[in-house]
Amino acid sequence: MPLHQAISHLVTRRRGLMWLIVALLAGISIFVLVTRMKLDSEVLNLLPSGFESVEGLKVYNRDFAQVRELTFALSVQPGDVEELEEFAPEFAEMLRQQPWCARVLAGSPLETPEGMRDLQGMAVPLLLNLDPPAFHETIALLQPERIRERLQRLREEIEAGSPRPQFELELDPLGVIAPALRPFAENATVEDDQPLASPDGTLRIFMVVTNQPTLSAFDSHRLMEAVNAFRVEAQKGWEGAGPLEVLVTGRSAYVAEISLSMRHDIIVTVIGSIVLVGGVFFIGFHRWLPLIGMGFSLLLCCLVALAAGLLIFGELNMVTVGFCAILIGLGVDFAILIFGKYQQARDDGFDHTAAVGEAVRNLGRAIFFGALTTAVGFLALLLANSPGFTQLGVLIAIGIFLAGLFMMTVFFLFVPAINVRERRHWLFSAVKNYVVWTVRKPAIMLWIFVPVLLLLTAIAISPWPPLIFDASTRSMEPKESDAGHALHTIMNKMPERWEPAIGIVRSENVQQLHDQWQKVAAHWGALQQAGKIRSFSTPAALALSPRRLEANRTSLGAVDLAAARQALETAVAEEGFSAESFAPGFALLDGLAVAAQPGSELPDWRTLLPKSSSWWFLVDRYFSHDPLLTTGFVTTHAPITTQAQNEMLEREMPVEGVPLTLSGWSFTLADLVPWSQRQLIVISALMAIFEAGLLALLYRDWRLWLIQVLSLAFAVTAMIASMKLLAIPLNLLNVLAFRLVLAVGVDYGIYVLLVWQKAREVEHDVAGVIKPVILAGLTAIAGFGSLGLANNPTLAGLGIACALGIFWSLACTVFFTLPATAAWEPKAWREASGRRPEEMEDV
Repeated sequence: MPLHQAISHLVTRRRGLMWLIVALLAGISIFVLVTRMKLDSEVLNLLPSGFESVEGLKVYNRDFAQVRELTFALSVQPGDVEELEEFAPEFAEMLRQQPWCARVLAGSPLETPEGMRDLQGMAVPLLLNLDPPAFHETIALLQPERIRERLQRLREEIEAGSPRPQFELELDPLGVIAPALRPFAENATVEDDQPLASPDGTLRIFMVVTNQPTLSAFDSHRLMEAVNAFRVEAQKGWEGAGPLEVLVTGRSAYVAEISLSMRHDIIVTVIGSIVLVGGVFFIGFHRWLPLIGMGFSLLLCCLVALAAGLLIFGELNMVTVGFCAILIGLGVDFAILIFGKYQQARDDGFDHTAAVGEAVRNLGRAIFFGALTTAVGFLALLLANSPGFTQLGVLIAIGIFLAGLFMMTVFFLFVPAINVRERRHWLFSAVKNYVVWTVRKPAIMLWIFVPVLLLLTAIAISPWPPLIFDASTRSMEPKESDAGHALHTIMNKMPERWEPAIGIVRSENVQQLHDQWQKVAAHWGALQQAGKIRSFSTPAALALSPRRLEANRTSLGAVDLAAARQALETAVAEEGFSAESFAPGFALLDGLAVAAQPGSELPDWRTLLPKSSSWWFLVDRYFSHDPLLTTGFVTTHAPITTQAQNEMLEREMPVEGVPLTLSGWSFTLADLVPWSQRQLIVISALMAIFEAGLLALLYRDWRLWLIQVLSLAFAVTAMIASMKLLAIPLNLLNVLAFRLVLAVGVDYGIYVLLVWQKAREVEHDVAGVIKPVILAGLTAIAGFGSLGLANNPTLAGLGIACALGIFWSLACTVFFTLPATAAWEPKAWREASGRRPEEMEDV
């Protein structure tokens, strides 16, 4: 039994078996979705793998505690600057009282007594980590006569009325803490590169580390619910004349927004696609049961494909949520084509079973090749090396083949055996009249449409207007993002606070960590002096050297610390100072005495800092959970936006002998621009070559092949011209739309030209296929266009670009491919137009 007859028999005579198969597929798929559903909100998974900058960014986001940091900002009107100064300490204290807050940075730790006391506790290991000449110079200050001279000088300066000596007595009575902390303080330039107040005083920043258990979407959402409640409560204490805007941004804020955005996108895009696609189908056929059957078949496709995706990948990301809307827009093409042919067969006198077989026989080959080209187009997303788009490509490839299969089987379970003859309406009449007119006078249509295509082609290849390419971080943010609004408000009011480039170093041991950062700090310092970078900061001061520590401990053993302590006690008494105010000095001498003992173990400096210390903001900036994984920062003279800046940093920042990974959000996005351009040109060209070969194999007629290739070329250039004229930007990811347009747009020409090759009667065959092709194109446009409703700009941009491309593919098929084919073979069409319907031989 031929395949089309077997399918016809199964769906019309063995309906119980078919429903059992459908129930099993649906049940298994739902079980997989319920038990394994996991959404990945990591935006970095949209970026291609294999780039050092991308992998570095993933390491930084995964392993550094700074990712649990939230940035709060208070923004006021210019007239409320003084009120903001008064309110800022109250706000900081309110933050510290929150149960989700671990610590707060409201100003430079160097400017607070608590910050200086915390540093005093770290003085011993930092002092021993000085290079030997600096250590010997500093430790010489502990000689008894030097101590007496220092205290005498400080007493005289105090009596003269100077406030500075009192500060020195409280924080560094022996004069050795300042030299020990100098390398550390030089890297603590929080206010220099990352200021906490805007120049006009209308914005204040507070950095908060949360105690969020994980960075999962659930924990981020729960945290942000508490944070948003705090924002509302904090505004109640504001007494300024104008409003107070409490802004917050950070990774947890973005993760929470993206997870909610994904749910919104799933609902909105699927419902929008169903409504638009269903509306087009009903307008075309005025049938309710087939419409329900189409929706059921597409739902089954989505369920099975999503279940397969979860089994293959384990989780679904933010781009994959647009899969259902895309599949609905593409899969309905098969329903429209197959039902159009079925209805035509019924009108020609076939019974229900025979009409099903006739529809499958006539369009099965076209649907297979249409599904093949579309699936290959989406599988080409694997070449992007992006985990997110890999999932999207695989799921749609699976779904599109399932759609082709289900529309030739499951769909017919909803088609009644009793035929209701389709009432001719304006759409079919318009299509029929257009086909007849175009076939008889193709030159007129070509003279009208070809100049339009040539004009659009000229616009596409000309440098003006330019094609906008957006490689900024904003292109990756959700629409109407509160976190994004906060970030851009901060950047606008504090333009010097742009993101630095980061250099990540993974060392094998503590000594290597010290040596590597000493080299990096020296090299970056030379770059700064040469004017190639604005500033830099490294963990060099906190990367202790075991060799230095041991050498300096040996030198320390030769110092008479007992005599130093006795000299300090005597000088304090002689100069009339209080012994209590010199407690930090005595504690330092005790610590040095312990360190000088052979075999004693130096405490880890991390254990010396209180957990609530503001210095942890600096430490966490440099050190990951693994102390041997560290990072440094380089600030350029302007935000990193161009490939030239990237190339300069890649050329200048590396240090010989140090495995340095360059990354950072702005750096990475600029680094991916060449990759994106390759995706646009090279991969799209490979897709075009594949389709050209497939069309040659399919048509085996160089004239039809040439017409189809020209039609595709015109569609792509018209798409580019439209994006230029409408100022629709390309970004790093929606450049993938071009290959998808090539994959989807070619189907319409295949449907028309395969019918053309075997057609015997114009009105019956070509007019009969043009109507379903137009409806199929409109549903595909609706499916992709519904993605424009998504909050995710990557998904929305991909949908809008694809909708534009498919529109021009459909237009080129109807207004170029058909008249060009008729013009090339006019005799064949005159002969065909004289045949009777019963002499028809379909494809």
